[in-house]
Amino acid sequence: MASTATHRAERLVGDEVWDPETQEVHGGQTWQRCGDAFVEDFSVTTNALGAPASALGAAREALSLVHHYPAADCAEALRALSAFLGGWPTDQLLLGNGASEFIDLVMRVATRAGGGVCRTGPYEAAYREYDRAARAAARRVCTWADTENGDALTLGEQVGVTVIVHPNSPTGDCASLEQLEAWIRTPSPVEAPDAVFVIDESFMPFQGPQWRAQSALQLVERYPSRVLVIQSWTKLWCCPGLRLGSIAGSKAWIRELKRLQTPWSCNTMAQAFCVAAAYDTAYMQSTWQLLPKWRERQEQLLKAFPLRWSVNENSPRWVPWVYVNCGSAEIAERATACAFRAGCPVRWCASFGRPTCLRLGVRAPEKQDILMSALRMEFASDGYEASS
Repeated sequence: MASTATHRAERLVGDEVWDPETQEVHGGQTWQRCGDAFVEDFSVTTNALGAPASALGAAREALSLVHHYPAADCAEALRALSAFLGGWPTDQLLLGNGASEFIDLVMRVATRAGGGVCRTGPYEAAYREYDRAARAAARRVCTWADTENGDALTLGEQVGVTVIVHPNSPTGDCASLEQLEAWIRTPSPVEAPDAVFVIDESFMPFQGPQWRAQSALQLVERYPSRVLVIQSWTKLWCCPGLRLGSIAGSKAWIRELKRLQTPWSCNTMAQAFCVAAAYDTAYMQSTWQLLPKWRERQEQLLKAFPLRWSVNENSPRWVPWVYVNCGSAEIAERATACAFRAGCPVRWCASFGRPTCLRLGVRAPEKQDILMSALRMEFASDGYEASS
């Protein structure tokens, strides 16, 4: 049974569009209820620069082709994405309707030996869509800590899928490539013999021009039967309304996933968008140059807030959000409501099981100032100066 705090969180993030009994609650919905007061959506972790203008233009042009079926093989888009990934083989890559399609596919395809339990971790809180997809596929979900010694598994149960979000949302923690490999290299006693690691790298390209050197794509090459890498391009290229995701794996994995994938799941506009975005080097340079500066500024504003909120210091500065602990669930909920009234919705982390915390997507300085001004006014009545 969900906690009262979780139910309140669902109301604050737009629960009227979700059925919490069957779906996982996500951010990105509350902005619609702000009406004319809307300023900026801090509840999501999309690129603060917005979608690349070149890609938007390509998608608009492709709209004129809606009377034709999309390219079933996504050939041109795959070639472009392959180039963006540093030459990753196109026959080891699939495009689809956002990362969610592949999250769902993997949970249905991965081993069910010993029940095929889904293990998530190793962080205190993590993206919950993997949990939903696992349960929809009749898998039991356990945390990393639960299964580390096998104590949470019943007789004969084994882990079939381990999920690591890299870097992790909402906390912002990011394991090194060496740590990832250490977890993958030697199977745990609780794992099924053909268990798979799913590494979600939806945010790794934010790291900078050398991001591929720390990507888990290298681990697909070293451990082809054990590693799959999922990426949601809706984050980097700010196109959640379009839906664009990919999965990378061995040829055998890709063939099996392709066999079960819904035909034409990547539409004509999404494919055109992908091609243009993948080749837009100027957009990527702006992302790498501006966002770390904007995050640093946003983090400093939160650290200097009169209530002395604590920011996760383990999160690299290139991660495009700030994870902040407000000290109490009451204050976090109050800040969430205040942000909504100011037209700047934030993500209250009660639905992640962390009701004292907020996740704020990095946004442009002028939008940061509007949000922080509203928060200072909100808590001024508690004895803090609004101008602090």
